[in-house]
Amino acid sequence: MKNITNISEYVKKLSKEKKEVFSRIFELTTSIGRMKIPTEMKSWVISQFGSLEAVQKQKIVRIDNKLTFETSLYNELRTKIPADVQHTSEVKKIIEEKRGGPFCNPKTQTPEDTFGRIEGKASITASNVAKYDAEHGLIIFKEHNPLHFKPKEIKDYLDVAEKWIKKVHEKNSQNKYPYILWNCLWKAGASLIHGHMQVLVGKKRHYSEIELLKFASSFYKELYNSDYFEDFYEVHKALGLGFEHGKNKIMVNLTAKKEKEVIIMGQNLLECSEAIYRVLQAYFNMGVESFNMGVYLPPMDNSWSLPLIIRLVDRGSLSKNTTDIGGMELFARSSIILSDPYKVLLKIKKEF
Repeated sequence: MKNITNISEYVKKLSKEKKEVFSRIFELTTSIGRMKIPTEMKSWVISQFGSLEAVQKQKIVRIDNKLTFETSLYNELRTKIPADVQHTSEVKKIIEEKRGGPFCNPKTQTPEDTFGRIEGKASITASNVAKYDAEHGLIIFKEHNPLHFKPKEIKDYLDVAEKWIKKVHEKNSQNKYPYILWNCLWKAGASLIHGHMQVLVGKKRHYSEIELLKFASSFYKELYNSDYFEDFYEVHKALGLGFEHGKNKIMVNLTAKKEKEVIIMGQNLLECSEAIYRVLQAYFNMGVESFNMGVYLPPMDNSWSLPLIIRLVDRGSLSKNTTDIGGMELFARSSIILSDPYKVLLKIKKEF
């Protein structure tokens, strides 16, 4: 089975054309980290990591996206670091204890937008009581448990989000930069334990990560007369990290934001609902309990083009005291990744 530690070998086996495309977008570096183990530590190291050699000589894989300046660092040994796990009550119990809160009664316990509410079969909108931006709404799920949903329900959430975006744009055409996010449970930044998405529409420019993609893809087009997003996918596919499902392109990102990042590139948001559902089912089968999803959408006036991009990441166990984001992610724009993209891809493909 392929693994990320041997990715330099897979890159060498690419065709000349694909190898060139890889080097346009990515820079791959492998190095060895060495250390000396005190005698007093040796028995612990062997019991924890299997051998002294595994710790004394560690292979580090660094992958940089040269266009977006995203970096991922992989070291198989880090998956074996002991974690301080706090054994809390079952997640289901915690979720049930919060049933009956404001999101269970959105029509009376949440504010509505000035244009009213939009309601679907599985969700309803509310205005966010403490806004990120002037146009910031909520898509509140009618199902309380954030981990209980089916494809048709995800489709409903996205349909209601799209209708909300259109309402905001109709109200003021200057509001034209839409973004949808889904923070599932507290490790992902959700402040309330009830299923919900959030939706924003910016005014003068898109949100920074999307603006960066616009700049990177334009620069790439100018340099190579080629489509950045298409080449990005084709390289992942050639390396065994991407596949197609209908009109959607699905890949496990080499320069992931955090664990198990999956990118879905599609043409129609509602047609992506099935793919989102299957990716999340694969996540749950891998033990994921909390996740983030971000949906990048082009400007409402089509003033510049951007494919529909959906990014999902695992945010770690709800019972661990440690967080998954530190100084490397916050200030060095470099992610320490514990999951192997190849192992993640195998689990994802089983759901398709």
